[in-house]
Amino acid sequence: MFLSPPSDPRVLVATADRSLEQRLRAMLTAQRYSVQLSENSLDAIAILLCANPPQIALIDAALPGEPLALTAEVKRRPGKKQTWIMLLSNTADPAVVAAAAEAGVDDLLLCHDSEPISDVDLRVRLNVAARVQEFTNQLEAQVQAISYQSLRDNLTGLWNRESLLSLLFPETDRVQRIGTPLSLLLLDLDHFARVNTEYGYETGDKILHQFADRLRRYLRSYDLVGRCGEDEFLIALPGCASSDARKLAGRIRTVLLRRPFAAGNDMIKLTASVGIAQSRGRSPLAVLREAERALTNAKIAGRDCEREFVAPPQKWEEHREEEQAAQSVGS
Repeated sequence: MFLSPPSDPRVLVATADRSLEQRLRAMLTAQRYSVQLSENSLDAIAILLCANPPQIALIDAALPGEPLALTAEVKRRPGKKQTWIMLLSNTADPAVVAAAAEAGVDDLLLCHDSEPISDVDLRVRLNVAARVQEFTNQLEAQVQAISYQSLRDNLTGLWNRESLLSLLFPETDRVQRIGTPLSLLLLDLDHFARVNTEYGYETGDKILHQFADRLRRYLRSYDLVGRCGEDEFLIALPGCASSDARKLAGRIRTVLLRRPFAAGNDMIKLTASVGIAQSRGRSPLAVLREAERALTNAKIAGRDCEREFVAPPQKWEEHREEEQAAQSVGS
């Protein structure tokens, strides 16, 4: 029993031998594969390095233009979609096999006039290629899923605290290089524990997920937003100065949160306290601590408001002196 062709049933046949090309095309077409043709290595490599290459390539060892060098070039592009490469050779000489393995060839198929390619042999090898490709795709999907889960909050799909902080370091470098503003907003949903107590954690989770969706749609594509606690969200606003950050915090409170959320048979409105801090090219951890202090001030002020961290003038002077000293030591 043979498998059906893969979901992408394209096969590249790279050979300058017209007789071999015709035989392969007839067999592949009969097996419901779509055939692309190439008569030299330059054309073949252009096909295999394009954005969407065929999943399988049959490459004649006698193809003009060093076919093994072509294979090696394709295989050392890890970011590209990998093609299963089958080398067609008229000899199984150990030196040829060793060179093919060194170049990254996946399979070697003997073909010469005295023993033409068997239809059954080709079917079996194509089925092996299909199985390996399917397994590889599944493995890549699992790796991507694991990577996604390690970087994202499981409930909301936003960045988790650790991954968001790691993304803030390049933004901080940009602030240092070109002097653009960067604001951090630390938002805490007021008395959210009451929602969990009154309506249950399942309802609370749905509300958090819905609020995260609202944030994603409302913020700019290059803003960074993550969930840092049960009902706490951190938002990084590149290019956003103090006055703009305060305005955005107010809009989040009055536009996104005042729109009711479904809680069982009820529709409820939420409020939030927001702490704001400015990067000024400093460590994201230091700026986050200031946003936490500003958030505490917002809660002390009665909640449902935003407060910005403002350091005493002497503290900024001390900070500049520390930075200058650190830079002189580093140089």
